Formats: sequence, C-alpha cells, structure tokens
Amino acid sequence: MVEEDVGAEYEALVQFMYLAPIGLAQIGNDGTVEMANPMCAQLLMPLSPDGSLLNLLDILEAVAPELRGLMAAFGEPHGAICQDHRVHLGSAAGRGRHPEVLSISLIRLDATRLMALIGDVSEIVRREKLLRENEEWHNASLKLAKEAAEAANLAKTEFLANMSHELRTPMHAIAGFAKIGLKKSEDAPRQKLQRYFENINGSAERLNHLLNDLLDLAKIEAGKMTYTFSRQVIGQLLGAIIEEFEAMAQDRGVRLVVNGDAREALAVVDEGRIKQVFANLLSNAIKFSPAGETVSIGVVRELSEEGEPCIVVIFADRGPGIPPDELELIFDKFVQSSKTKTGAGGTGLGLPIARQILTAHGGSLAAANRPDGGAQFQLRLPVPRA
Repeated sequence: MVEEDVGAEYEALVQFMYLAPIGLAQIGNDGTVEMANPMCAQLLMPLSPDGSLLNLLDILEAVAPELRGLMAAFGEPHGAICQDHRVHLGSAAGRGRHPEVLSISLIRLDATRLMALIGDVSEIVRREKLLRENEEWHNASLKLAKEAAEAANLAKTEFLANMSHELRTPMHAIAGFAKIGLKKSEDAPRQKLQRYFENINGSAERLNHLLNDLLDLAKIEAGKMTYTFSRQVIGQLLGAIIEEFEAMAQDRGVRLVVNGDAREALAVVDEGRIKQVFANLLSNAIKFSPAGETVSIGVVRELSEEGEPCIVVIFADRGPGIPPDELELIFDKFVQSSKTKTGAGGTGLGLPIARQILTAHGGSLAAANRPDGGAQFQLRLPVPRA
C-alpha cells in the first residue's frame, strides 16, 4: 500500500512538472541534470553542443560561466543562490525562433540538490529596450511592463505552490490513514476502520479531481480536447448536478434555489463536459457563500447580441464578490481572485477550463458582481435550430 502511495505521488509530481509554464530542472552540485521538464528542454536544447541535457552548467558555460562561481560562493545549506539572473545568448541562440535572453534562478534544496527555474524573457527585454528609446513614454510604460511581468511571475509562483500543496495534501492523507488502518486492522472497532476508509476515499477523489483538471488543461493546450455532442435537456443535466451538491450545501448551511423552467430548454452539448462546468460553478458558489445564505440557479431563454436564441444559466452566490479589475483575470490559467484565494484551496484551473469548454460549444462564460452583494457567473449556450 505504501509503495503504491509513493508511486502515485511521484506520478502526480511528474505530471505537475510537465505542465509548469516555466523550465524546471533538478540538478546536482556539479550541474548534472537529474530531472527536467519539457519546457526546460525546449529552452536549453538550442544551447547544447551535442543536443543532450546531461549537465546544466556545461550547457550554459559559454553564455553564463559565472553560475559556477555563484554556486561555489553560496555558503548556506538552502536558499536562493540567484534570482532572475539574466543571460543574453547572442549568437549562441542560433537562428530561428529561439530565446535571446533567459532568466535563471538557482535554489539550493539541500546539501546535494538544487532546483533551476528557467524562463524566456526575450520579449520582456525587447520591450524594455523600446521603452528606453522612447523618452516621452519611458517612465509610465516601464512601470506597466514591470507590473505585468511581476503579476505573471506571481501567478506562476502561486500556481507552483498551490499545486504542490493541493497534490501533497490528499497523498499524505491517503498514506497516513492507510498506515493507521494497517496497524489497527485487527483490534480497531469496525466504525473506526470505516472512518479511515472514508477519509482515504475522500482524499482519493480530491486527488483524482486535481489530476483531471491538469489533464484537461494539457488537452486544451495541445488542442486535443474531444467532445461528443448530442441533444440534451439542460434542466435534466442541471438537476443532476444540483442533487449531487445538495449534501454539500446542507453541510455548509447554504440553501439552493432554482429559478426559471429549464424542462424544455434543449441544447446540443457534450453531456459530461457541461456537467463538469455546472459542477465547478455550483461548488464555487456554495463554497464562497456564508452559512444561512442562498445560492440561486437561474435558467432563462433570450436572444444573443447577434439576435440568435440561446439558453442562459446563472449561478449567483452571496460570497465576497470579485474585485472589478479581476472579473476577466480570473479566467486566466493559474489565477485566483484576491478575495477568495487565501485559504480556499484550489489551483485556479476550474474557471479557465470551464470557459474553454463553453467556447468549444459556441457559448460563453462571464462573471459579474451582484448589486446587493456576492458574485454571479452567467453561461450561454446556443439553441439548436429545428
């Protein structure tokens, strides 16, 4: 059981590294590459004389020989050796669409292992150069570029931290309760053993949900998300999801109210994917609504801006709402609202995936704040022609 847990945790970690939006490599004290993700290989391959990724310091020797000295001079057992160290590649970048400037951060993990974070900052550097050449807009534009870069780096950093935490938490729970169950399997009361298994099952479901989000994101990024479309009654799909989350709402003291009649609302959809969208929006609404409040689900038929008939489903909560400048930002990958990310868990992938699914259906997903408090998410689906 423990070996299976370790294997599963390793597989989850590898999947996480594969999807990271920056180059990641674990190296030894001599620069030997022990593990690297695809983005790292993509950035470093043009610099490798023999096309291999055996030693990071050897690959970067021609353009960043100072890295060896920085590593040797760092005397702490762990911590940042360098952060956002700019490396200009020049002719080493070769021809074609290769990076011209890399940002390298080296972090010592322990006595024998280091983590390298590598990013392509060529576009940022080009923009900085243009800003310096334009005196009139220099100060204002430089500030905006800096803030944008910092926001992007912060989103990536938070994604890495959140994903690591979200993956490890259920894995540790599964391993912990499994070990306890094994030790007490002969003399523990049946009810206590059943509770251990319930905790293991709950953690496994949470881990499965996280990995499914990662796999969906990978499919979307690769353009390989598949759909099976058929005519469906939206009310039936929505009713199934509401029934599924009724227990969660009751546990949190939140009441679910359905407005409108969706029994005759037909749409051509992928049943599983639309249920996935409904589940994400409803679970968020319940999670962010205080006890004693109401989450309303509305269904109406109206005309789109192009004059085409469509079905509109609205999930409205009584939570903290969304800052106006984040109403669109929350649909970016790895981003969570500043009002709900603290202690709420999650990875910031649910809403971007939901919007991509609706876009593939010819629909849309938008967020807004309610005048009397809380947020609402409105999704639109086209009505099929007779």
